[in-house]
Amino acid sequence: MKKKRGGHRPRLPERPFLTGTWSFPFSAGVRGRTVLLSVLAFVVGVLVRESLRLMASTDGRLSFLGAMFTVLTVFAFVTWFAVAGACALAVVGDTANGCDRIVRWPTAVFLDWIGETFVIATAVSISVAPLVGLAWMSRQAGSPSDGGVPVGFFFLFPVVLLSLLENGALFDVVSLPLLRTFWVAPGGWGKFYLSTALLILAAATLSVLAMPAGGAGQLWGIAAIAVVSVMSSLVWLIYFRLLGRLAWFCADRTAAVEAEAELKAELDAGVPEADDDED
Repeated sequence: MKKKRGGHRPRLPERPFLTGTWSFPFSAGVRGRTVLLSVLAFVVGVLVRESLRLMASTDGRLSFLGAMFTVLTVFAFVTWFAVAGACALAVVGDTANGCDRIVRWPTAVFLDWIGETFVIATAVSISVAPLVGLAWMSRQAGSPSDGGVPVGFFFLFPVVLLSLLENGALFDVVSLPLLRTFWVAPGGWGKFYLSTALLILAAATLSVLAMPAGGAGQLWGIAAIAVVSVMSSLVWLIYFRLLGRLAWFCADRTAAVEAEAELKAELDAGVPEADDDED
C-alpha cells in the first residue's frame, strides 16, 4: 500500500522563532518555573557573594566559615543546574514535538528526571572541551585572546545537544540527519542564531544597565544579583524554547524534502500519485 502523505503532523507557526518564544517564560504553566529558576539562581548568587567575602577575610574563623559557605554554594549550584537542565530538556522535547504547552515538566520525584541533567552537562562539556584546547594552543603560540571560546560555544552547543537528543546516547555527538539540516533548512539555523544572539545581547544590556553605579563593591549587591538571576532564568527558558522550535523547523523541512524526493521517484517510475484523501 502506498504511504499516505501529509500525515497528522503539528503545523509549524508561520513565525516559529517569534510566536510563543519571547513571551514563553510568562505564559500559563511556565511562570511558576520561571520564578523557581530565578529564586534558585538568586540563592546561588548570594552564596557566591558571601563565600568570596568571607574567604577574603584575614580572620581565620571567618575564612573557615567561608569554606562552609563554599560547600553550600556548590550544593545550591548543583540543585539549580539539575532543575534547570530538566526544565530545558522538557522545553526542547515538547516544543520539537509540536506542543504549544509543555507537559513533561520535572516533578517533585527528582529520581525520575535527575539523570536528564547529565545530557545538558555532557553537551556543555563536549562543546567547551575542544574550544578550551584550541585556546590553550593559541596561548602557547603567543595569542593572549580567549574570545573564541564563548563564540565557539555559542555556535557549537546547539549542534551538540540536538545531536545527543537525536541519537539518544551520551557522547554520541555525530548525527548525520542533524548535519544534513544545515543544507535542508539553513534558514532555520540562521534565524535561530540571530534570535539567540539578540536574546543574549538584550539580557546582557539590561543586566548592565540595572547594575548600580559606584564601583565593583556594589556589583555584587543584592539588587544586582536579583536582576541577573531573573535575566538568566528568562534567557534559559527562551533559549531552549527557540532550540525546540529549531528542531521542529528542521524536522518539518526534512519531511517536506523527503516527501518531494519520494514523489519525484514515483513519478519517474511511472507510479500514479495517490490522492491525499484516499483512505
